[in-house]
Amino acid sequence: MFKKSHLGISILVLAIALVASAPAFANNAHDLRLNHDMVLKGTPLGAGEYSIRWEGHSATATVTLSQKKAVVATVEGQLVDRGKKYERNAILFDTNADGTRIIREIRVAGSSQALVFNE
Repeated sequence: MFKKSHLGISILVLAIALVASAPAFANNAHDLRLNHDMVLKGTPLGAGEYSIRWEGHSATATVTLSQKKAVVATVEGQLVDRGKKYERNAILFDTNADGTRIIREIRVAGSSQALVFNE
């Protein structure tokens, strides 16, 4: 009897923890549109719709881009607070002499943090 009760309480605590942490994960996932073919830390990305998700580790972040639920890139970046919330998504990039666009920073709507990528 004690084992059933203990298991039930453990499941309830786990469920509460998952529900409480859901908003934190939701804030780190957004849809992102690339209007041009670009490169993110050596990974070519075609123009189109992506889902971007990141997990912060102090000043660094593991960033994952998915397209149609398939992961297309997982890279490390820096998580930098810019001090003001962005109204819309923005991608800052450099253009190489050959026309290749290299993503340097991703700013996400509704957040003051930017994901910064250095080669």
